[in-house]
Amino acid sequence: MSELPWFWIWLILAAALYIGEMITLTFFMLPFGIGATAAFVSVLFGAELWLQWTLFIVVSAVCLFFLRPAFKRLVHKADPAKVGVDRLIGMTGTIIEGNAPSGEMRARVSREVWNVATETGETFTVDTPIKVLRVDGVHLIVEKAEGA
Repeated sequence: MSELPWFWIWLILAAALYIGEMITLTFFMLPFGIGATAAFVSVLFGAELWLQWTLFIVVSAVCLFFLRPAFKRLVHKADPAKVGVDRLIGMTGTIIEGNAPSGEMRARVSREVWNVATETGETFTVDTPIKVLRVDGVHLIVEKAEGA
């Protein structure tokens, strides 16, 4: 009869840790969830309370030591998706209005028309290929694309 409460405690703890991991995605709660699962399984085989806790601590520590660094390497390999105007950085386009006396130039980048400028103040002629370096307010800061 003493196994029944610990059966539910380990099961609920494991479920809560797995759900917490799904919410946070930090790979910190996952090792403890695995440890709680190991303790839960030990209850099914009739393990004493001291063995359940020992399994929980040892399995959690081993998983924390080995799995978390591996998961962090996997997650940080992927480049974060660029959103908004940041997605334009590195893209190429074409000057559609250039060499104006005021120095204003406009370019088409990914089906959008933008005011463009260069870091050096250089102006380009129409149909010059450009590459976006950064976004500064409503202007794209560009350079002449390589191979142009």
